[in-house]
Amino acid sequence: MGKQIKVYDLLSKKQSLDVFKNQKKKNQLLDELNAARAYKKQLIDISTSKSSDNTEKTVSQIKSESWYSLKIQDELLAIESKIEFLIVEIKDHGIQIAVASEKKRRFDEKKLQLKKIATRDKENRQEMLATRSSTNQSKY
Repeated sequence: MGKQIKVYDLLSKKQSLDVFKNQKKKNQLLDELNAARAYKKQLIDISTSKSSDNTEKTVSQIKSESWYSLKIQDELLAIESKIEFLIVEIKDHGIQIAVASEKKRRFDEKKLQLKKIATRDKENRQEMLATRSSTNQSKY
């Protein structure tokens, strides 16, 4: 019985480590997501702040504005994909954390149940020894 309690205790500790690792990874992903969202906001600000003055422009100015605009749109598309990916990853890590927490809870319950059984068995053995010794003493 003692070995089983130790096994469930170790399994519970392992699950605690899994929860900790997944939570740490999830926090890193959240930080990365926040940085990506801030970068997206900067790109949108740059995109909208382009001067739309009606002054005459040379062909090279028009080409360079068009090229920069295209690059900004490409970056926006890439960052949006990254944000979507990070959201999915964060959800997955949340699920992994929940599963590991549930396993830890079940292992803790099983360990507690085995401890109660072991305590009850020990008390029963002591009670039986006490009754045996009292019956042995009464015979003499």
